[in-house]
Amino acid sequence: MRPALPIGLITTCSTLFLISSPDARAQETGQQSPRINSVSISNQAVEIKLSLNRPFDWRKMKFVSIKTFQNDPPWFPPTRHQLTFGHNEPGMFEWFQWDFIELGKFEFIGEYSLRATTFGGRGITGIFNPVTNLLSFDGLDYVPSMQAPGVAVKFSSDMVNWQSIDLGDQVPREFNWGEPITLRFSLGDARQGFFMAEIEEN
Repeated sequence: MRPALPIGLITTCSTLFLISSPDARAQETGQQSPRINSVSISNQAVEIKLSLNRPFDWRKMKFVSIKTFQNDPPWFPPTRHQLTFGHNEPGMFEWFQWDFIELGKFEFIGEYSLRATTFGGRGITGIFNPVTNLLSFDGLDYVPSMQAPGVAVKFSSDMVNWQSIDLGDQVPREFNWGEPITLRFSLGDARQGFFMAEIEEN
């Protein structure tokens, strides 16, 4: 593994590093590598915002509606509509709405557009905006959602011996593409030291 490269000085001589897999660093497509957006330390609490910058192809994404809908029963958390295109079967789309799934066929009709037809015969055109990264579908805007890779954070006082930080359930299973994930953990009694984030490939 290549040596860690410093991203920036935090506070009290605490430095943060980011290491991703060699494959991720060697991409030839111009895709950005994972990076640390910000770090804040308050008393013994550390908060890291981490941009994962996963490879992106809108045709392969799962999309989740920005708008939320009341659940049934109503005391359950609000729900969001979800769309997938060709994830389980080529040419088939799945549309999760509240407590039911609508299925149908679809085809891409342009660089940023598709035509879907439900099994009930209703036709819907979807338009993806590459500037906002939003998919407009049946009057709703959807954001791309991806499976999160494994993330590990380690601490060292000498950059020789590293101790893994217990993140608990801080690492989300999925995240909205283009938005950073937030990790929070306790700094303990250490006054200064180094932190390293490792990104695992799926």
